[in-house]
Amino acid sequence: ITTTIMITIGIPTNRGVKAKTVLSLLNLERGGHEFHVVCATEGYTISENRSYIVAQAMKNESDYLLFVDDDMIFPPNTLTRLLSLDKDIVGIVSHSRKIDEKTTVQLPDGKVLIDKEIPTETFQVKAVGAGIMLVNMKVFEIIDKPFFNTETHSNGFTLMGEDSWFCRQAERKEIEVWCDPTLEIKHIGDFSY
Repeated sequence: ITTTIMITIGIPTNRGVKAKTVLSLLNLERGGHEFHVVCATEGYTISENRSYIVAQAMKNESDYLLFVDDDMIFPPNTLTRLLSLDKDIVGIVSHSRKIDEKTTVQLPDGKVLIDKEIPTETFQVKAVGAGIMLVNMKVFEIIDKPFFNTETHSNGFTLMGEDSWFCRQAERKEIEVWCDPTLEIKHIGDFSY
């Protein structure tokens, strides 16, 4: 017997969703589940966008929240793959919008995962970028608020982004954070020619 679950797809954006991201969303395998889409366009920060999305997912009594940033390209099986892993928090291997070997994944020892060291199977992490991240909604009943925030250096530079903050909140409540390296994910950037 297949149980239908409610999934909120949350898109934090204050600049517009990229066409290739929309195409990825339209091609997403639905697996017979119910969906609620929230496009958070208000708020000064990504932390506010993500917090708004969580509030809407709570309001519509979703079972899971799939964060999809407005500049991500992903395969149709992304949601079904992440759901199949049965983890409370699971993200993917991606890169910031620049060309280098560093990923948005922080390993348990605090080091940043680099391309040549990416495992071939799902692995536990300290933090993972929320560009594409599936979260069981029960997590938000356990962790402390604010769910998303940043830490800055006295000179104003960011020390910890909102997604790492979220992962740290989970760690404090002994909720594991995982990463699936099997999905081919792209982060849309801009080049000057």
